[in-house]
Amino acid sequence: MQHAKSFILIALCLFSNFVNAEARWGAKYFPNVELTDHNGKKVKFFDDMLKDKIVVINFIYTSCPDSCPLETAQLVKVQNILGDRIGNDVFIYSITIDPDVDTYQVMNSYRKKFGAKWDFMTGNEQDIIQIRKKLGLYIEEIQDGSNNHNVSMIIGNQKTGRWMKRSPFENPHVLADQIGNWLDGWKAPQTKRDYADAPKLRNISRGEQLYRTRCAICHTLTGNELKGAVGPDLLGVIDIREKQWLYDWLKAPDQMLAKKDPIAVALYKKYNRVAMPNMRLNQSEAKDLLEHIDLETKRIRAGEGKIFETFKEVKEPAEDQVAVMNAWVREPIVESDIHAGYFTLFNMNDTPLILQSIESKAYGKVEIHEMKHVNGLMKMREIEELVIPANGKVTLAPRGMHLMLIKPNQKIKSGGQVELKLKFKNGKTQNLVMPIRSK
Repeated sequence: MQHAKSFILIALCLFSNFVNAEARWGAKYFPNVELTDHNGKKVKFFDDMLKDKIVVINFIYTSCPDSCPLETAQLVKVQNILGDRIGNDVFIYSITIDPDVDTYQVMNSYRKKFGAKWDFMTGNEQDIIQIRKKLGLYIEEIQDGSNNHNVSMIIGNQKTGRWMKRSPFENPHVLADQIGNWLDGWKAPQTKRDYADAPKLRNISRGEQLYRTRCAICHTLTGNELKGAVGPDLLGVIDIREKQWLYDWLKAPDQMLAKKDPIAVALYKKYNRVAMPNMRLNQSEAKDLLEHIDLETKRIRAGEGKIFETFKEVKEPAEDQVAVMNAWVREPIVESDIHAGYFTLFNMNDTPLILQSIESKAYGKVEIHEMKHVNGLMKMREIEELVIPANGKVTLAPRGMHLMLIKPNQKIKSGGQVELKLKFKNGKTQNLVMPIRSK
């Protein structure tokens, strides 16, 4: 009998908590104002968007030059982690704070730029302000007539009354776990752990911290650009861009775009017209960030030496003269008759190999060139014969030796490929397929 009473008491407490949550954070609290989604459909804020749902809500405006693009790109990562749950049991809403400009058509265009699959909403300005106030995301002190706004977002489960403000710049895996598990009442099994078993944390440089918090949302640093990326992969960027240009770009990308800098404009067009946000970096921060990118580039490329040892263990087929790594043709940013290509050639033989010429149906002519400092000036010269040392390698890379591919006969676009024929002095030939990519 005593057990039955205890069970009833627990059930009543749970029901009471549920009722209290429903009363405090239900229809009587949230405004049921009308909003319009990116397809032009009219919906009610509480009845259609919140009721009994797990939600993520942030406020943006499409002409925002800095934080809003980063928020959106970060939420795309969360979307990709949660997968099919988006739109089924987890709902994300991005609501504009500038509805006079951000019509549903504008919101739809902005949504497509980032590959977002959630709803982008517009509506009456006063209704949106009312929603922001109820969610605790409206700060009177910063409403100065501009579009200054609280960049926090809110995640919540309306049914249980569990709500939490989060930074949109959190690690996307942490956000996805909080949204997909914590809000749904899931709890990990408790296990006893000893602090002595905790791994030792390495020190993170300011440059790496800046990369993680400012760059990693839109960029990769691996040499393999992700499909649909809103920014280029940054591996080796210091080798292909002038350092002063990089400093200027990191400190004021919006100004460079406004001045129609040709590289800035080309990047803007290439990456779905998503402008790089102004991250307000100073000279010192830009320097630290570039140093981290440079160190990471060298660390990744140093792995080639280890792979070379693997090649020595597993010989290439007898008909191939060399093993080839990291072969690629750079997609030109602006239309040009001269393109660049790179690769690393490994000679597995005990005697040197001499690469005498290269042919390609995709180009009128292919040459090997190198950059050298002569009397303080950088000069380029053609290499007639490329010697690959016995049991050694030769690397063609940006700012060093490289392929000069002249007068293309086909469209050179990222995702395509170029076929080459390598001709060696010993009379042997070897076919090579090089992918085209932007970096």
